Amino acid sequence: MHLLHCLLLATVPSVLAKCRCIPLDDCWPSDSTWTDFNSTIDGKLIRNQPMAKPCYMGTGYNSEQCQDIASNWSDSVWIAKFPTGYSYPLIENCAPINASLGLQHYPQCDLGNFPVYTVNATSATDVAAGIKFAKDHNIRLTIKNTGHDLGYRSQGYGSLSIWVKYINDGIHYQDTYSSANGSCQGNYTGRAIRIGGGYVWSDVYKFADAHGSIVVGGGDETVGTIGGYLQGGGHGPMSHEFGLGADNVLEWEVVLASGEIVTANACQYQDLFTALRGGGGGTFGIVTSATVKAHQDHPVLGHDLDIAAVNDSSVLINATGHILTGYTSLVEEGFSGTAILSRFAGPLVYTHSFAKLLRQNSTTQAQNAKRVMDRKVIDKIEELNGTSLFIESTFTTYPSFLSWYTATHKERTPGANRPIMASRFLDKSALKSSRGRFTDLINTLIACQGTKTATYSATLFNLIAGGEVMEQQPLAAVNPAWRKAYVLAQQTDFWPDNAGYQEIAQVKKDLTEKKLKALKELVPGTGTYGNEADPWDPDWRDDWFGAENYEFLLSIKRKYDPDDVFWCWRCVGNDAWAEVTGGALYGPLCETNIDPSAAMPV
Repeated sequence: MHLLHCLLLATVPSVLAKCRCIPLDDCWPSDSTWTDFNSTIDGKLIRNQPMAKPCYMGTGYNSEQCQDIASNWSDSVWIAKFPTGYSYPLIENCAPINASLGLQHYPQCDLGNFPVYTVNATSATDVAAGIKFAKDHNIRLTIKNTGHDLGYRSQGYGSLSIWVKYINDGIHYQDTYSSANGSCQGNYTGRAIRIGGGYVWSDVYKFADAHGSIVVGGGDETVGTIGGYLQGGGHGPMSHEFGLGADNVLEWEVVLASGEIVTANACQYQDLFTALRGGGGGTFGIVTSATVKAHQDHPVLGHDLDIAAVNDSSVLINATGHILTGYTSLVEEGFSGTAILSRFAGPLVYTHSFAKLLRQNSTTQAQNAKRVMDRKVIDKIEELNGTSLFIESTFTTYPSFLSWYTATHKERTPGANRPIMASRFLDKSALKSSRGRFTDLINTLIACQGTKTATYSATLFNLIAGGEVMEQQPLAAVNPAWRKAYVLAQQTDFWPDNAGYQEIAQVKKDLTEKKLKALKELVPGTGTYGNEADPWDPDWRDDWFGAENYEFLLSIKRKYDPDDVFWCWRCVGNDAWAEVTGGALYGPLCETNIDPSAAMPV
């Protein structure tokens, strides 16, 4: 291990000034120092170990525990209960059976790039204490709730993690919104819900439903509410109707890098309030509560479409191209949801579950929506039903948003998997493209499924924009490209089980250099949603934030975190520090002395 440390430090380029301390360094706190810190936070410090440690011979081996771990390994709710539980780990260095990437790659079970210690925070004061300890001892700091992060931003080698999952100050409803101290009288006086900590969307959806309300939240009910989702923009089934999640935030409670606990809203800490509404999590402070708008619930018209090819998958690809040309009309009619083109069950299948909120609760409104769906989508492909394709189209009316969501979102996103994603906003002009252009794009996106990538790689088309998302909001810092977007197209690839380093690298390279490139060529000059993007996109600043918006966010970063206490991969100010890997997958975090505003993509 000391040899590895020397090799890592030998690779540090001359521009690097200093590094955060790691366990192999003399500056790393002693065991007694950690013990003393633990006593100041009432025993809430956890010394981490890999979740699957009981599966490995040696101290702590337990075959019964290992069986339980293996049976729950893909359960994202179970994974979230562990301080080192990540739904999307950068590497699986310690799986229940030591074969995820081959024994020759991971002969030992260790933490890898996961945090060494975790503060199991139950209050904002615990968070502040963790921040202070990390600053005082020059330790890398990471922030985690449920561990849903495709960009690996809550993971970090040699770090101290602040775990906010168990901050549970309750979920509170207001008929008429008022700020925490009652001093901020804004223009909004409607319903509001305060989310006091590490709750997930299933908690908040059920609470809102009990009050006859809807909130804008994610498509995956197991994702945390107030972290990267909400701070990064946040889209979901109702964003078309009510705007992005960040647009709906009325107030934040934030622990700053200084350790100060502040309330940020339209009246105080206004610049911080703005930056947190779309500028990304893990960057400006640690949010411990958020107050969001709640909206009157209404019945929902749902449409489910399932299409499978009888023999030739190219027929389904062409049919999907036809469907995409109708998305403009569907979005403008008010349909939202996600379409998936995948081989999860073997043959290529197109499926979508779309929803339209029936604000008028009228038969006429529902019938008009059905006619648009039939005319713009179903009629284009109906003649192929029973010959080249199997097509099933179903409309269902639900009494509430939650009843539709519960019926159509029964499958959780699996945990401990290995997705990498490329994505792009499709605006109205892009959706007017010919069917042939869409067909060419789809063929590029699904290339190599089942050979270089896993067969369950998927292409998604998310109808979660348009409508209220296109309305420019004051005091918001989401990517300006959202305001022109209709659809978020995504390609999600998984490398196969037992893939080696070279195979994994090739899957990543193909995603960036072929699939992301194809998306950009179809829609140049737009951008994407940073929470669901290619972590290796060379144009990430412009694509995820927008150039001018990034400069604004960088100025807020410098104001509230001048010492870069908060750092994460591809976050605002990322360029000031870099992981020194020495050819490995992870390494210590070191300062670069590069001006982030002038840096070239790395």
